[in-house]
Amino acid sequence: MSVREKYKVKKVFNNNVILAEKGAEKQELILIATGIGFASSKGDIFTKDDYQIKQEFVPLAGEKRSNYFQLLEEVDSKIIQATEEIINMVNEELDEDINQYIRIGLTDHIAFTLKRIKEGLEIINPFLMETRTLYKKEFQLARKSVKILENNFEISIPEGEIGFIAFHIHGAINNSEVSKTVKNTSIIKQLVAKVEEELGQELEYDSLNYARLVNHLRFALERIESRENNTNPLLENIKKDFKESYQLAGKLAEIIESRFDYQVPEDEKGYLALHLHRLNRDFN
Repeated sequence: MSVREKYKVKKVFNNNVILAEKGAEKQELILIATGIGFASSKGDIFTKDDYQIKQEFVPLAGEKRSNYFQLLEEVDSKIIQATEEIINMVNEELDEDINQYIRIGLTDHIAFTLKRIKEGLEIINPFLMETRTLYKKEFQLARKSVKILENNFEISIPEGEIGFIAFHIHGAINNSEVSKTVKNTSIIKQLVAKVEEELGQELEYDSLNYARLVNHLRFALERIESRENNTNPLLENIKKDFKESYQLAGKLAEIIESRFDYQVPEDEKGYLALHLHRLNRDFN
């Protein structure tokens, strides 16, 4: 007969969520089970058979640990459970563990979104089209995440929310702040609008031209931000042969420089001008 592994209660967050130590190794785990917090006190010993454990996962480590513990006390356990389900799905789909800090931002975001939906408030995402094109993998994972939320809470969630969750997933995959992803997407939207204005043409969101442009801008921003300067051997020819495109690249560079604290290298303007020239040629 196997010995049942024992847990020791370390902290009670709410009626359904606790922090416990497992076994002789004293591994820390967050446990979610109906009534587990209500029936437990710090120091209590129990086995897994005593409760129907819905989720069991390692808590956050590091400087944001206390922030996450505060969130566990404030947020409905069903939201925490759904968030863990989403994180597990993403980890399995990618076959790797994403940044653990997604738990804080995503849990908080989901709680806020569900509150807005229940209050009948509209969710508007001004960057939906850009997000769908720029972060295709993350967008597909976010679509699956929304399905998990709809199944857990039996509500309909608007498509705009897929884009917002995609930001969180992108940040967790790339170990970057969600605010940075949102800022870059906002700038790209502004740059595309400027290109459309200058060329007198609107881009179709599902067109190859649109996809090429936003992706070129995305990677250009990443290069500029990392101070990575790719030497452009065609720069002088581009300035001479594609004057209008180079002038437009200069206007886009001014927008980027107004939003960021760095300069756009001339070589990068040249590559952008090449792309704009091809785009303009496709229009005409």
